[in-house]
Amino acid sequence: MTARTNPPRHVLVVGAQCEGGARLEGLEDAAHGLHTVLVDPKLGGCVDRGNDSLLIGTSLGKNRVEAAVEKAAQLARRDGGTLILALLGHGEGAQGAALHFVTSGKRNDPPLMNVNVPSLLGDTLNHHGLNGLVAIVDTCLSGGAIPATPDVTAGRQQGNVRFSLLFAATAHEPAFGMRLSTELTRLIEEGFPGAGDFLKGDADLMKRLGERIPGQQPGLSTFDGGSRVGGDLWLARNHAASFNGLLGPIAKMALRAAVRRVDDNLLLSTEDEVATWLKDNEQAAGVGSWAAVQRLREVQAELEVGRKSLNVVSEVFGPVLTEESLRLVGVLAGLPLDFVRHEPPRTLRDIVEHATHHGSTHAGQHRVLAHVVAAMAHVTGHRDQLPADVVAWAQGLELTAVVNSRLSELNHQPRGDQAPRLVLVLADDGGESVVRVDAWLLFGRAVLDSRRFPCDPGEKGLKGTMAEAVAWAMPWANIAEKSLARIDVAAPTLVLLDCPPEEHVVRKQKLAVNYTVTTRWSGLLTPPTGATVDDMLQVGEQLLASLDKSNCCGPKWLQAEQLRTVDQLQEHLSNHGFGQQVWALSSLPESDWDFVAQELLEHTPALVWPRQKDVSDELVIQESVGKHWQALPQQIAHAYRKHLSGAGQSDDDLGPLAAVRAAWHDKDWHAFCRRRAMTVVTAPDEMASKERA
Repeated sequence: MTARTNPPRHVLVVGAQCEGGARLEGLEDAAHGLHTVLVDPKLGGCVDRGNDSLLIGTSLGKNRVEAAVEKAAQLARRDGGTLILALLGHGEGAQGAALHFVTSGKRNDPPLMNVNVPSLLGDTLNHHGLNGLVAIVDTCLSGGAIPATPDVTAGRQQGNVRFSLLFAATAHEPAFGMRLSTELTRLIEEGFPGAGDFLKGDADLMKRLGERIPGQQPGLSTFDGGSRVGGDLWLARNHAASFNGLLGPIAKMALRAAVRRVDDNLLLSTEDEVATWLKDNEQAAGVGSWAAVQRLREVQAELEVGRKSLNVVSEVFGPVLTEESLRLVGVLAGLPLDFVRHEPPRTLRDIVEHATHHGSTHAGQHRVLAHVVAAMAHVTGHRDQLPADVVAWAQGLELTAVVNSRLSELNHQPRGDQAPRLVLVLADDGGESVVRVDAWLLFGRAVLDSRRFPCDPGEKGLKGTMAEAVAWAMPWANIAEKSLARIDVAAPTLVLLDCPPEEHVVRKQKLAVNYTVTTRWSGLLTPPTGATVDDMLQVGEQLLASLDKSNCCGPKWLQAEQLRTVDQLQEHLSNHGFGQQVWALSSLPESDWDFVAQELLEHTPALVWPRQKDVSDELVIQESVGKHWQALPQQIAHAYRKHLSGAGQSDDDLGPLAAVRAAWHDKDWHAFCRRRAMTVVTAPDEMASKERA
């Protein structure tokens, strides 16, 4: 008999809470969650009777609970159907004695105040006309819930009963955190391959629950003496079974490739078929190389992860996603460019399957899949708090920290600018020439992609390479339908001084004309001789702390007499702590400007100096920097752009600021440098494929 021809199924979930210090955290949520899946027509298939099938509260009382069980049993008897009874709360018993379900609201009440569970279950399963009883007991000592053998085999029904009891712990052990009911709920939601169309109380279910519930020993007791013709006693429909044969093209390719490595003639096309084959051939020799079979096991695990993930994101994010927003998800997750801009547009299944089967899973962590889910949360507006189903999914895959971190990076948009940012790091060979340009595309603080561009020597080579790097970033911005407006350029000292990045001609226009260019010093990425990356990060940390703690209204201006020689500058700086001040010059020193700048940049990563050697009015420059201090460095870029267009000549307010340059350090740049110091972030298109033999 299939589920479709079965008579109506009935359910009663009882969540009995206690008062005071005995209160069980999460009990209400666990009871609601279990009831929800059991009354879901696609899962538990039970009749939803609202408050009559879900009883939650403090001091419910023995009589009320027993009356609710009696009513549910009567309804099941009337319909000739199965009853599922779940008891969640505190359990009491001593030395393996009969379990008492604490319905009085107070622990250690006399047994007569609470429900004798073995007696209740024995009476219920012997209720004439009931077509089976499935009991779930999530309490401490719940192994003591098993009815006495004579009640089962020789009770009023003379053993003509069908019974399945799933309990959270042995009769001598505590249970923790409502884990039996919560993990059982998740298993019902997710389903699992190899279990057929229904989830039942069997060894496979117990194995999976045992893996999910460490620290306690769940158990199962079953008896089938029913003479009725009908299907097995089942808990819920297997959600995984409905996805067999519905694998997307990417999952099918991954499965097909793995199967061929085992045996060219082997035909496995569904998750269920893979699970069955691996189970049947677990101990068999000669069924393919160990590496090939191991890869098939990896694909099996990936298929399960992909199915669970697709279930969650389809339910939570699917209703509001569009083809355009899915493209943006692909961009923000850092998926390969060719994959994201595919026509016709990628589907939700495509994106999940690609992240599952082709993303990096180093140490078992599906980081790319976590980035996809974080991107969906960001795009759909879940920026402050992840939906509960997504939190549970991330916890189940141990991806909580990855999802939270990525979402925080995506949400961190300086000045509310919801657009990508390009970071160009100019690297020298220890001399005056730039040998490569490292490009990083960021959204917030999240790295979307990166690329390294070799650079020919000379100014012409640098301009060409920078133009190539900017062109590389354009398709990403176009797909995301976000304008690329901000470019950070980090340069070593000599390049920073002699070849102002904002003045480079890119596509026949100076870089500063089309973009807000923020100039950085690359010393935090490639520290000078005698210093380490950690040393320079500490200098930057000190600078940020000093700016946060003080009511700073401008930099510290150096005087001409302090800049006559490098020795005099070093003497002056020795009286100031590293990173405790932004230094500024209103005029350049007569000689050794490169050595002076290097000394200052090592002392503080933020420096302000005039664009030209000849300064007509130093005081005007100082006043302009002080006036616009809180809007720096963006205001410098704005002033310089107006100056280039000629609009700034009549602007007495911004005009002087256009004559200033800055190597700027802020929290965003510090976060980027700190991340680069801790790890080398691999671009998605450089990730090693898992398709190995």
